[in-house]
Amino acid sequence: METLQIALIVIGIVIVAGIIIVNKWQESGHRGKVRRAFPEENPRDPLLEREPENDSGGERREPMFGGGACGGYGEEDEERDNGQARAEPKAAAVSGSAYRPARRPRTQPSLPDRLDTRVDCCIRIEAVEAVEVPRLWVAQAEAFSGLSRPLRWFAFDDRDNQWQRINANAMGAYHWFLAALQLVDREGVVSESDLLYYIRGMQQLADMCRAVPANLPSRAEVLGNARALDRFCAEVDVQIAINIVAAQPMPGTRIFSLAEAEGLRLEGDGAFHARANDSRTLYVLANGESMLFERAALSSMQTRRLSLVLDLPRVIDAAAEFEDMMRFAAHLARALNAAVVDDNDQPFGPEAVDTVRARIRAYQTRMNDEGIPPGGSLARRLFGA
Repeated sequence: METLQIALIVIGIVIVAGIIIVNKWQESGHRGKVRRAFPEENPRDPLLEREPENDSGGERREPMFGGGACGGYGEEDEERDNGQARAEPKAAAVSGSAYRPARRPRTQPSLPDRLDTRVDCCIRIEAVEAVEVPRLWVAQAEAFSGLSRPLRWFAFDDRDNQWQRINANAMGAYHWFLAALQLVDREGVVSESDLLYYIRGMQQLADMCRAVPANLPSRAEVLGNARALDRFCAEVDVQIAINIVAAQPMPGTRIFSLAEAEGLRLEGDGAFHARANDSRTLYVLANGESMLFERAALSSMQTRRLSLVLDLPRVIDAAAEFEDMMRFAAHLARALNAAVVDDNDQPFGPEAVDTVRARIRAYQTRMNDEGIPPGGSLARRLFGA
């Protein structure tokens, strides 16, 4: 019996030893395969001994969100193309070793300076992969074919770190795009149906471009703010008119020569325009009767009434322009044997002039207090013809 037990113990020891030997042999074989696949004389830990990268170019800065504050809209900019891909940020050396941190998520660029959140409903979209402008333009034309108000489109140029105005002729590929719908003008407030159409269209456009629309606005808030702005605009939307009335018809050729001598030019709207050096209209001379001035018909045209009109919200210094307009009105009246009167055909005397001067000062002060300076780019958009 004891002999049998001893034999079983020996057999167990042999089996265990055999299993250990076989495992060691297999492990040695696997190590040999790894060495043959990745030979290296002096194996090192790459995380500990990696050479620092050269970061002399500095870290690339992403466009930062500026809180949405923006100024008024200026003149049309020339579109610039950009096909440059975004560069990866370079790693900085730390304690003699370098590492490459995870890429920071792109942040929303602030709005273009020429837009204003009080007037424009702005929606940005961000595409993971850069989108070609022609592709976007075709898609947006289809998405907004039923919109009754025009959209302004911008693309963010990573190279210049600024927004570029784009249109159907623009080229390049960008990650950020922005559409701006003007909410208020002299025709009133954008309709709720147009605003809803715009918001839904931006969502659909983002889906088509595999992009994400940033901060879709609340319709109720946008419309409420737009209506409040429209009420203010209606209160300060004032034009000052001075009329020149004659008992005998005033010939068109004589009117033309007097206006041209004063520096006014006959334009396509059928009125003579007095313009500033930057081409902004200061005031206009129009026919007080139904017929418009036309260069080809001036020789046969006659009128008994002329009107000089000053559009207060669109003029920077309305007080000075009113004085100039009054001087020209007196000159016309003397040359045409006519009288200067108000809209009720009452003489435009010193008392009426003082009343208008006070009114101009009050309205311009109110517009400045509202942050919409008279004659500024924002005022010209709100009170555009």
